[in-house]
Amino acid sequence: MAKGQHTAKNIGRNTKNLLNYPRAGVSGCTRFLPSIRVLVVGGLSLVIALCVAFAIGYAATDIPEPNLEATGQTSTIYYSDGKTPIGQYKVEDRKSVEIDEISEPMQKAAIAAEDTSFYENRGISIKGLSRAVVGVATNKYAGGGSTITQQYVKNFYLTNEHSLDRKVKEMFISLKIDQQQSKDEILANYLNTIYLGRRSYGIEVASQNYFDKPASELNVSESALLAAMIQRPGAADPSDNPEAYQDRFDYVVKNMVDEGFITEEQAAKVEMPEVRKQNKESSLSGQKGYMWDFVRREALRKLDIDEAQLDRGGYNIVTTFDKDRMKAAEQAIKTLPQDQPEGMQAGLVSIDPDNGGIEAFYGGKNYLDQAFNASTQSHVQAGSTFKPFALVAGLENGVRLTDSYPGASPTVLNNDGTPWPVRNFGGSSYGPVSLLKATQSSINTAYAALNVQVGPDKTVDVAERAGLSENCTDKEMKTGDTGGCSIGLTPNPSNVLGTPSVKPIDMASAYATFAANGVHHETHSIKKVTKGAEDEEVYKAETKGKRVFDKAVGAETSYALSQVVQGGSGSYAQNLGRPAAGKTGTTNENKAAWFSGYTPNLATSVVLYREVDGKSVSIGSFGGRGEVTGGSFPVQVWTDYMQKALQGEKVEQFPARGELPDKPKPKNTNEPAAPKPEPKEEPEPKAPADNSDGDEDKETKAPIETPKDEKDKDSDGDEKGKEEGSEDGSDEGSKDSDGKDSKDGSSGGGDNGSDNGGDGGDPPGDNEPNPVDPPDIPNPPKPGDNDGGGAADLGGD
Repeated sequence: MAKGQHTAKNIGRNTKNLLNYPRAGVSGCTRFLPSIRVLVVGGLSLVIALCVAFAIGYAATDIPEPNLEATGQTSTIYYSDGKTPIGQYKVEDRKSVEIDEISEPMQKAAIAAEDTSFYENRGISIKGLSRAVVGVATNKYAGGGSTITQQYVKNFYLTNEHSLDRKVKEMFISLKIDQQQSKDEILANYLNTIYLGRRSYGIEVASQNYFDKPASELNVSESALLAAMIQRPGAADPSDNPEAYQDRFDYVVKNMVDEGFITEEQAAKVEMPEVRKQNKESSLSGQKGYMWDFVRREALRKLDIDEAQLDRGGYNIVTTFDKDRMKAAEQAIKTLPQDQPEGMQAGLVSIDPDNGGIEAFYGGKNYLDQAFNASTQSHVQAGSTFKPFALVAGLENGVRLTDSYPGASPTVLNNDGTPWPVRNFGGSSYGPVSLLKATQSSINTAYAALNVQVGPDKTVDVAERAGLSENCTDKEMKTGDTGGCSIGLTPNPSNVLGTPSVKPIDMASAYATFAANGVHHETHSIKKVTKGAEDEEVYKAETKGKRVFDKAVGAETSYALSQVVQGGSGSYAQNLGRPAAGKTGTTNENKAAWFSGYTPNLATSVVLYREVDGKSVSIGSFGGRGEVTGGSFPVQVWTDYMQKALQGEKVEQFPARGELPDKPKPKNTNEPAAPKPEPKEEPEPKAPADNSDGDEDKETKAPIETPKDEKDKDSDGDEKGKEEGSEDGSDEGSKDSDGKDSKDGSSGGGDNGSDNGGDGGDPPGDNEPNPVDPPDIPNPPKPGDNDGGGAADLGGD
């Protein structure tokens, strides 16, 4: 290369440009590293750009008019006709006060709880904004970090929308508000707009509702509690559950000490204050309050809004509740004898199987006296109403109604190599029985053998597919948050006898799946929601169902359960005068009694249980009965309600039976022993005067078309006329599949399984209680018959 050319090349490489990038005089890759000049210029450019953008954003953002929620519009709920109102969600009272009408402890407590830098910041928190931006960008926004000014702006001018646009607007409006209003004005406006539960908007109304005094008289402990509630006002009512706010309460008091608002000596004397009980308006009396509360909870979930937005949003909520059927449900419960023992509870839930809508329920005598809803919040041990889930599991896995199972009592079953003694109530004994006969007469030994054959895990799976909530987790049990789960729904062999405790609404949902021939619909009470004067639709219930059972399995299940009505413990339901199917259930120690049944167009569950001092106790005798069972008052209430509810409705038939799924049948390790050729003769029993079966088949297999009622050779079963209970009374039967003791008996109305697997309702002193269903009743009793067929049954059916 010529010398001149080489020099020229080096000169070009060493010549600096304006930014000296790539860096002159530096060889290799390092020449592309930015110089100090580039970093300085770049940084200044970024700052200038941000300042320009900030200035433009600040200038372009105007303080808007107050939002719709802030101005407050009443939300109204309606019956299914969309015209008849049930009640309202509204701002019951709002009263703004000046800062000097709010006690100093309350002012300081709010600052300690929500914004300790309130008097120093300019309306925004850079740290909080940064966290919010990252949260929105990553879709993990958890709230928090906003100043008092920002919260006031959000409540009064904006919404709770989790978006970057809303946070930017909030920032600029907060900056302007901070320039236009004094700190005292901002604090007063904030405390006048916050929501504090009990439909209380603003500190003045909340002070009156919780402490029966004006905000100007709030002391440190009262102020600390209200400040603690700002973050989660709907978590709990402090008069019922102050523990829900204890941690936040302690946090507020500590911050008040740290900020110098109170001394440590003063803080040591601060305790959770006494809160007055909530005053409930008379418009919520009777069943309206239960509907009001249930719909409110569902609306908050489905609309994804908070209580404040619901009360101020102007929503029109059309429910699935049918006014006439709600009245019929209440009237049916009132037909129960009035000499009820202390703590008696009744629940009824009726669901449209075509869409899952709740047509009616009965929550209790009066919402104002008892807000707890017996139909939707209680957990009651299922008894023999649980057996159909094992029936479906069997039909899905090759079992047929003609298959034979042991009916003798006691029977020692082979439970995966472990002996499991199972007894029928009162020792009532049958020969080998078909599955159809076992269903009609609810024979414990046969169903226990079926459950072992198909596997209790499959029975649980069927129950959950049908509509029961999943089993509660350890955390849910520990915290008591069991509203969305079942108790004791485990793969325990004895689950088939009804040991799980379930909510009546879930049992009604499951039987609605049977009524829909295997199609499950989400249970709901809200049909649609509109908003504003133009009735803009903002929500519509999803009514498309999901097939969870084969059609033929559904038809076979309905056929089997219809035999319970045609000639079993549910015979009283024949008075309905149209095709019906169902299952009775009476639990351990007679603590609960059920009838869950359905027609092709309506499914209803009825339960009676008793609680005294928060504990489940035996229903005992009342109404002229020594014992209350599923075949007595529950089926009578069910029939009375269904007669009124279905008046004028088309009579529908159950679907025709079809070809069941062809699957390999699990081996039955508990084949029934062959009957003795010449069994000892007993005196012929009298015609049953109850709802129990007590018959013994002469044939090994029951006929497919119609089960034949033959006289039981065990007269003791007829005379006692009892149902089977929820548990089998065996040691092994009360163990989970892993061998651990299962004592998940019940919560609410359900009853506790005993160490022995539970008492099926045997007579006192029997240490191996095990219930069985009552014998068939050839002719249904007349409506209003106090005896209900004479069933003095105890346990399961």
